[in-house]
Amino acid sequence: MTRTRILLAAASWVASTLALGVASGASPGWAAALEPALPGLSVQEIVERAERTMRGDRTVCDCRMTVKSPRLARPRVVAFDSFVDGPGKRSFIRIREPAKDAGTGFLKLHPNLWMYVPRVERTIRVPPSMMLQSWMGSDFTNDDLVRESSEIDDYEHVLVGVDPGSDESGGRRSFVVEYQPREDAPVVWGKIVAWIDVELYTPLFQEFYDEDGAKIRQVRFADVREVDGRHLPHRWTLTPLDKEGHETLLEVESMRYDIEIDEAVFTTRNLKRGR
Repeated sequence: MTRTRILLAAASWVASTLALGVASGASPGWAAALEPALPGLSVQEIVERAERTMRGDRTVCDCRMTVKSPRLARPRVVAFDSFVDGPGKRSFIRIREPAKDAGTGFLKLHPNLWMYVPRVERTIRVPPSMMLQSWMGSDFTNDDLVRESSEIDDYEHVLVGVDPGSDESGGRRSFVVEYQPREDAPVVWGKIVAWIDVELYTPLFQEFYDEDGAKIRQVRFADVREVDGRHLPHRWTLTPLDKEGHETLLEVESMRYDIEIDEAVFTTRNLKRGR
């Protein structure tokens, strides 16, 4: 290696290290082990491919969610169907279980979100102030489930390095990307740090920080299976770090990507059909 190439490599390593320590405020636990990213990598392409893996343009999925909390005598299980039209910013969710909540529905027609409660046959508009409230008693929020904010449009992205294989990435080689909120973006997080598999572009782990830089929660993705050419994690474990003993596990039972969804799904009339 020539002296010039050595100096360039050293400069790249220093720049990467400074980005980790200053731009992201990353903890030394994993930051010190990161390798500098190779020049020419497009961080925008990385995050867009990761988003396509998780969402697609139009998706239909069946999910089961298990909520653990010290306040619960036993874990709470919620099963639901989800229909998402990404380009149209529309989504629809119908609860299947437990029996007392079956038929409850959520309809998002940007920028509005409605909830239908079959027990009282009432439709309620969910105000923006409640988007960060718990969804169905879980550690997920209303915003998490209907995706009012966008990890593509509402954040700037910084590729801070490559993780050769750590606890955060589950031993997989991964890109480490920091999501920094754009000015005036309608988001709550001060930043998000994500681990994305370098081969599969599958999200492996995410850390969420508040505006003061405190880490509030983390999500681990596991049980990766190929679905329609994408490598989708079928187990998402959300752990709030400010609530001891709380944990929410979301399991994807089936997923279909980029299919035609009947327009009638995204209507208040369908919402009021209950079961």
